[in-house]
Amino acid sequence: MEEKHKEGKLRQLAHRLLGIKLGYRMFFIYIIGGFLPLILIGVYLIHGTNRLLVEQAENEEIQELDTVATQISELEGTLTTVSKYFYFDSQLEEIAKKQYTDYQDMINDYKNYTNFLVYRQYYNKLISNISVYMENDTIKGNLNFVQVDDEIRSEDWYERVSEEKSGIVWAYLPHKIDGYDHTLALCRMIKTKKSENVGALVIYIRPERFEEYIRDRAGDTFLVLNGGQLISSKRDNLSFKKIKEEMPDKTEEKWQKQITIDGEEYIMTCETIQQKNSTDYLQVVGVRAYRDILKNANKQSRKSIILSGISVLFAVTMIMLFSWSFSRRVEHFREQMQKAASGSFALEKKLEGNDEISQLYDYLNTMIHDIQKLLSEVYREKLHAEQLKTSQKDAELKMLTSQINPHFLYNTLETIRMKARVNKQYEIEELVKMLGKILRSSIQAGEKEVEVKSEVELVEYYLKIQQYRFGDRISYSIAVEYGLENKRILPLILQPIVENSIIHGLEGKEENGLIAIAVRKESEIMVISVTDNGSGIEEEKLETIQKELKSRRFKGEHIGIGNVNQRVKLKYGDEYGVTIKSEVGVETVVEIRLPLN
Repeated sequence: MEEKHKEGKLRQLAHRLLGIKLGYRMFFIYIIGGFLPLILIGVYLIHGTNRLLVEQAENEEIQELDTVATQISELEGTLTTVSKYFYFDSQLEEIAKKQYTDYQDMINDYKNYTNFLVYRQYYNKLISNISVYMENDTIKGNLNFVQVDDEIRSEDWYERVSEEKSGIVWAYLPHKIDGYDHTLALCRMIKTKKSENVGALVIYIRPERFEEYIRDRAGDTFLVLNGGQLISSKRDNLSFKKIKEEMPDKTEEKWQKQITIDGEEYIMTCETIQQKNSTDYLQVVGVRAYRDILKNANKQSRKSIILSGISVLFAVTMIMLFSWSFSRRVEHFREQMQKAASGSFALEKKLEGNDEISQLYDYLNTMIHDIQKLLSEVYREKLHAEQLKTSQKDAELKMLTSQINPHFLYNTLETIRMKARVNKQYEIEELVKMLGKILRSSIQAGEKEVEVKSEVELVEYYLKIQQYRFGDRISYSIAVEYGLENKRILPLILQPIVENSIIHGLEGKEENGLIAIAVRKESEIMVISVTDNGSGIEEEKLETIQKELKSRRFKGEHIGIGNVNQRVKLKYGDEYGVTIKSEVGVETVVEIRLPLN
C-alpha cells in the first residue's frame, strides 16, 4: 500500500511538471541540468583540492619528522661514540681508585686529566658538559668530578645506570645553562679492565640543539622521552598535556592520525627513535591544525565562488532569452500541428527562421504521409498475425483429427482388457493396457507442455506394442542425458517420428531392425534424435521432404513429421523444428530441435 501511495505521488508530480509551459521547463532544465552539475563539480573539486592539500601536509609532516628523527639519531649516535672513549680510560680509572690524603694532589690530577676539555671543545655544538659520578669518599667534587652521596644514589637515573651492565640510559637531568634548567643527558656506567665500576658517566646535550631541529616547522612540535617527559617543544596553540593523551606507545615507529582537541581537528604525526644499547626512546610529535593547512585554499575558494556567481548571473540571463525565443517558435509550430491534427492541412508554407524547428515544419506533410503508410503496414501485420493464428489452429485440428472418437475407443479397450484378464490372457491385457495409456495421453494432449520423461514413457509403450507385433525383428534403445528428464516439451511430438521410422523404415526389414532414441543437450538447445537402420530415403524424395519442412506444407505419407515440425515452429519459433538426414540402405536420422528451458 505504501509503495502504491508513493507511486501515485510521483505520477501526480510528473503530471504537474508536464503541465508547465515548455519555456519554463527549459529554463528549469538548463538551471538544474547545467548549473547543478557545475556546482557539484565545483564542490567536488574544492573537496578534492582540500583533500590533496591535507594529504600533501600529511606527507610533509612524515618527511619532516623523519628528518628530525634522523638528526636526533645521529646526535645520539655521536654521543654514544664519545662515551666509549671514557669506557676503558686508565687515567680516569686511576683517579676513581686513588685514596686522596693531599688536596693539592687531587687538584693536580684533575688538571692533568684533559679529556673532558678536549671532547667539550671538539663537540662544542653538541655537548655542554661531561661529568663522572664516583663512589670515592676521598675526592672533592667539582663540575666534572662528582662524589656520589645518598641523595644521588636515590635518584631514578642513577639507580637505572647502576642496574645496567653496560647499557645506556637517557635521562632529563637538571642542568643550568643559557636560560635552561634541564637538558637531555646520556648516562652510562664506565668500568675498569676487570669490569669493575669506575663511576657513572653523564654527557649533557646542549638543549638549544633540539630547538634548532624543530624551530622552522609549521604547527606544534614536541620532543618526548619515554612517552611522558617533555624535552623540547615549539608551541603555537596546544599544551603538551592535551597531546600526551593522544600519543601512541613506543611499539609504533611511525604513526599518523586525525585527532580532535577542543572541537578543532588536527593531524598528529609521531616518529619513534629507539637507540641501540638502551631501553629508552624518544618520540618526535608534530601537530598541525586543518584550519592552518586549508587557509590559502579557503581564500582561493571564496574568490572562485564570487567569480562563479557573476558567471551564473550572466548565464541565467542568456538562458531566459533563449528559452523565451525557443518557446515562442515552438508555440507557433504547435498551432500549425493542431490544424493538421484537426484535418486541416492548409498550413503556412514557411515557418519563421531557418533552424531545426523550421526543418521539422517543412517535413510535416511528409510525416503525415508516413503515418498513413504506417497504418497500412500495421494492417498487414495484423492480417499476418491472424494467418499465423489460423495456421496454429489448423495444426491443432490435424492433431485432434487423429483422435477419432477417443472416449468410446478408450472405454472399449478397457472392456477388452478386463475380458482378457478374466480369461487369463495376460499378454493381451498388457497390450491393451499400454494402448490405453497411449490413448489417454492422446485424449489429454493439447499444447500444454509435458516432461521429457513422460513423452519418452509414452513412446516406450508404443515400441513395446510394436514388439508384440514384429517380435524379434525390432529392438530399441532410449538414452536421456542426465538433467533433461524433467525439462518440458510439447506433447505427442516423439511418437509420430517413431511411428514413421517403423512404417517407412523397418516394416520391410526381415530382421535386426533397430530404433535408437536419444535426448541430449547442445549448447542451449535440446536435441531429440530418432535413428533407424531401415531402408533409408532416396535423395530425390529426401529433398522433397526437406522443402516441405521449410514451407510447412506437407502432402502424402509424411504428414505426421510435418505436423510435428509445424507445431514446434509455431510454439518456439522458426529457429527450431525437425531435420532429416538419410543414407539409402544404411540409416535415417530425424532430429527435433527445441529450446532448453
